[in-house]
Amino acid sequence: MQTELERTRTRLASLIEINQSLMSTVETDDLLRAIIKSAIQLFSVEACSIGLIDETTQQVAFAFSSGGAQVEEFRIAVGQGIAGWVAQTGQEVLSNDVSRDPRFFQGIDQQTGFRTKSVLCAPLKQHDHIIGVIEAMNTTLPTGFTPEDLQLLMAFGSLAATALSRAKAFVSVRNTNVAFQETIQDRYQLVVGASVAMQDTLRMARTAAATTSTVLLLGESGTGKEVVARAIHQWSPRAEQPFVAVNCTALTPDLFESELFGHDRGAFTGAIAQKKGKFELADGGTIFLDEIGDLPPNLQVKLLRVLQDKEFQHVGGVKNIRVDVRILAATNRNLPQAMQQGTFREDLYYRLNVVSLTLPPLRERRDDVPMLVRHFVEHYCHEMTRPVMFLGPEALSRLQAYTWPGNVRELQNVIERAVALSPGPAITVADLPIEVRREAVTQAVTSTLVTGVDDDLPLAEALDAFTRAKVRRTLEVAGGNQTVAAQLLGMPQSNLSRLMKRLRLR
Repeated sequence: MQTELERTRTRLASLIEINQSLMSTVETDDLLRAIIKSAIQLFSVEACSIGLIDETTQQVAFAFSSGGAQVEEFRIAVGQGIAGWVAQTGQEVLSNDVSRDPRFFQGIDQQTGFRTKSVLCAPLKQHDHIIGVIEAMNTTLPTGFTPEDLQLLMAFGSLAATALSRAKAFVSVRNTNVAFQETIQDRYQLVVGASVAMQDTLRMARTAAATTSTVLLLGESGTGKEVVARAIHQWSPRAEQPFVAVNCTALTPDLFESELFGHDRGAFTGAIAQKKGKFELADGGTIFLDEIGDLPPNLQVKLLRVLQDKEFQHVGGVKNIRVDVRILAATNRNLPQAMQQGTFREDLYYRLNVVSLTLPPLRERRDDVPMLVRHFVEHYCHEMTRPVMFLGPEALSRLQAYTWPGNVRELQNVIERAVALSPGPAITVADLPIEVRREAVTQAVTSTLVTGVDDDLPLAEALDAFTRAKVRRTLEVAGGNQTVAAQLLGMPQSNLSRLMKRLRLR
């Protein structure tokens, strides 16, 4: 009796030690190997294997095994063999002579050359849901498997299932974070560049990221203010915490308090449950208030109160709530002018304008256009499963000459359209929108022709010379297509045809 008691104590101590080891392992493959190694030692068996259920195919996949039954991934149907029966029913099995068990399936033995004599098998469960099975095969003890062994395997299987679920969750979170980081890096390409103006702004952004100061991002629409805000968050010590973006133009007076600060159940009609607001969701992280300049004055007062007091209440609530939130804000408005006009509160402005960063418009960073174009071309070719395209020098010249009133966002749309519509491997001038081609042609023709017309020519001949050169240049840009050239010149195609005939261009 004493010997059996000592054996039980030893096993329990081993189980505790194994549990600590399993809970410290987060890589799924390493964890599965650790489970099998521990089971072989704990149950004194020749071999052990773990089978995980593939919900799609309704099969048990034995990808991890140790001992004489090692084999590359082997699959059986749920319900097939002892392991399949356990996976199907969720009941454990103790069989000291599998040759007498009608559920035993010899297929694995035939493939591996391993001879199974006795089996201990238990389900792996996660919240009463069967995710797989664990098998211990061929005990080395003369007494064979005992009911106590089966109870121990069930306890061990419960620990193993918990560790597997934990590892799966960890991997899922890590993969999500990696994907998010890749997305951030991809979006970061929208603002990065070699221009001095952009480099100065990003240098200041990195410096500000290390602090807790409020940052106000200024610049025209489409310059990438939200992208920079996300970059600041990722560069900051809060990178692992939430980033919550709020578009202030989407907040109506009726929804403002509820969306930002949350509400309690019964606070208003339709409030059937308590709801956390954006500030609570961003606790520990960063909240980004986009288009802050468009916030109505009455809502500016409510926001200012929160920024000053660092606390708020749910709509319909009485409890003060404090959160640790770093605030970033952005606007394309001229806030000093808005203050003079009385549409933006001066006290709110100074609360937000601790560190201000102005993103330069794309027309002031034309040297960055080629890099941005390459990024967008690669991005959309990948998204549309097209071979990577290249941009013709004439098309790139047109893109750099354009003033980009919509900034980087407009350039992104232009490249997406060109990748989608271009029939060949190269993006040409003909694949660009009419407004890009028209402005580029106007600039190019004006700069080259005004000085190229002979000053001694009579006015009528000078006008013809200028018109002839401009039509010729436009036709070159349009690839000889008169319809496209007519659009660029802003005239009907029939008029262009008559003009070409008069100027002897046909």
